[in-house]
Amino acid sequence: MSYIVQNEKLIKNEMTKLKDKVSLKLFTDFKTDVDGTKMRNCMACGSTFNLLNTLKEYSSGKLEVEEYSIEEDPDIAEKYRVVRIPTILFLDEEDREVIRYTAEPSGAELVPFIKSIQDFSGAVSFYKDTIMTNLKKIGTSEIKLFITHTCPYCPTVVPIANLFATLSNGKIKVDIIDINANQDLAMKYQIQGVPHTMINEKEHIYGMFSPQELLDKLTKGKRDFDGMYA
Repeated sequence: MSYIVQNEKLIKNEMTKLKDKVSLKLFTDFKTDVDGTKMRNCMACGSTFNLLNTLKEYSSGKLEVEEYSIEEDPDIAEKYRVVRIPTILFLDEEDREVIRYTAEPSGAELVPFIKSIQDFSGAVSFYKDTIMTNLKKIGTSEIKLFITHTCPYCPTVVPIANLFATLSNGKIKVDIIDINANQDLAMKYQIQGVPHTMINEKEHIYGMFSPQELLDKLTKGKRDFDGMYA
């Protein structure tokens, strides 16, 4: 039984909580057959496509998914700097990248992925006011969050990082990277344990972190404390 079938009830319930429409771009390796069928050699690409379509099905029209192929749409892949598959992009209204999944959001990563979609749709977030208040103290930042699908702590921190990106008005970008599927990146950045978070490839957070701790890093210790005690 696939994880999609196993979690169908959860998906159906959680996808009703989207506030505004969300459009995701999915990059795979499909090639279109003469009969119009899309053939994918990448197994993770096929399962990711099926997942996003299931989320779309239960979203009451609030989730749109556009699939592109690095084989058939090289110009679009180049525009968005996509070289790995599957890749999922969350883009804002100005076509700026906000969140990138260089990972398949399956298994334990399914729930935080759906939570990130909910936040991206404008759903109410407990930390929204405090993050917005501190935005002026945050410079342009790129967060790389390294995970695995078997990591018990990663599902806690992924939606925290994605929420900051969602609310940052373009100041923060997040890339969620599965090190098992991207071992060359794990070697490049010498990742030995997960979750491992890098901010602008300089600051590191090893292990779990709270919204307060991430805000401390992003504001270099100059955050306001009101509303951030929870």
